[in-house]
Amino acid sequence: MKYFNDPLLLAVVFNQFDTVKEILDSGNYDNNLFSDIGESYYFGIPIPIQYISQCWDICLGHEFCEPFNQQAHVCHENAKKILSLFKERKNILIDEIPFSKIPSACWEDESDSEERILGGKKSDYLSIGRREIDFDLFIAVNTMNFQNAKALLEKGANPKYKHYGDGDSDLIGLCGGECSYQATCQAGDLVRFQESSLDVDEIGSIFRWAANELMYDLLESYVSKETKQI
Repeated sequence: MKYFNDPLLLAVVFNQFDTVKEILDSGNYDNNLFSDIGESYYFGIPIPIQYISQCWDICLGHEFCEPFNQQAHVCHENAKKILSLFKERKNILIDEIPFSKIPSACWEDESDSEERILGGKKSDYLSIGRREIDFDLFIAVNTMNFQNAKALLEKGANPKYKHYGDGDSDLIGLCGGECSYQATCQAGDLVRFQESSLDVDEIGSIFRWAANELMYDLLESYVSKETKQI
């Protein structure tokens, strides 16, 4: 957790564009931040600082209830400006974030067995009339594997598949509920209250919100397609 009190990291997490620009102008920052913010055990892979602003761009590009909406809008604009600054000053290419490789972003680890993620054997679910394509989508959503999820949805997987009982959420509800929780509590609190230090869980919550936001949008887009076809 080498960098979690770093002024540049704090400014990026809290979307303080003017401070980010001032630090870059001064040249007094650790260039290694643009390769990894320094907690490989928790995140699983190197996390460059620009990933954080990319996540905020995903998370905050929506309408929220007041009074959070106004503050979120300002932070969203700052996040976009920070990304532009990074591209201009550091010649950084903005790539897709590999959420499936980041444990804190996922419901389940992609290295876990299908049986563990499903909570049972595929054969058992097939025997009670479930479609294999739907619980394959369940696995893709839980591991935030966007490539697999999109391919399965294109083939007709149910974006509102409910794997457990009637009282549990379907896939859209799973992701949407997490987005609401993060906006209301963990990651949302980073927008509302700007502190002088961070811990790894707080940064992880930004990635979790962003991953669920993207997956929610993907799933919901296929519900819309189904509705238009009816």
